[in-house]
Amino acid sequence: MKFRLPALFLALALPVLAPSASGQELKIAVIDMQEALNQFYKTEIQVKQINDLADEKRKNLDERQAAYQQMNNKMAELDAVYKDTALAESKRKEALEQLQALFQERQAKGKEISDAQRKASAEVMTARQEMEATLVDEIKKTVDTIVQAQGLDLVFDKSFLPKANKAILYTSENVKDLTAEVVSTLNAGAPAAAAPTN
Repeated sequence: MKFRLPALFLALALPVLAPSASGQELKIAVIDMQEALNQFYKTEIQVKQINDLADEKRKNLDERQAAYQQMNNKMAELDAVYKDTALAESKRKEALEQLQALFQERQAKGKEISDAQRKASAEVMTARQEMEATLVDEIKKTVDTIVQAQGLDLVFDKSFLPKANKAILYTSENVKDLTAEVVSTLNAGAPAAAAPTN
């Protein structure tokens, strides 16, 4: 089956031309999702909670690191005793036994710290992803409400937010930008101290 190029072009172009041929125009708007996210009062609150979680995890890891460092210091002392040939053989042998036992304990502590670091990092990353998904979802719901109220057909994200996977190279001043309206709607219920001021 051979398609003729002009017929194929016409078949593809008709759906695009149909809205203007019937007198309907697409109503298009843009929004800067990144700016909306940055200006949303809940973002600052959520980021603070994530930072507090990260600080708590870091404090726990710092305590473990301090215990690990104490083991290193004790091992250095025992090693010095073991290597001191002026001391009695029994004293050196006792230091060696303690050094070997402490070495095993230090290895276990190192693995414990490494596991705790991975777990803490994963927990903070998961919390950040959940926070972002929740806030972006709330912003999208607000955009949907405004879009339906204004009878818009298409809304593009002009922020290049990675999750949007859209790129806008040019927008005319005739294209409505919903960013300020969305941010205003999102922050309408904000406590007086929480709403960002720009």
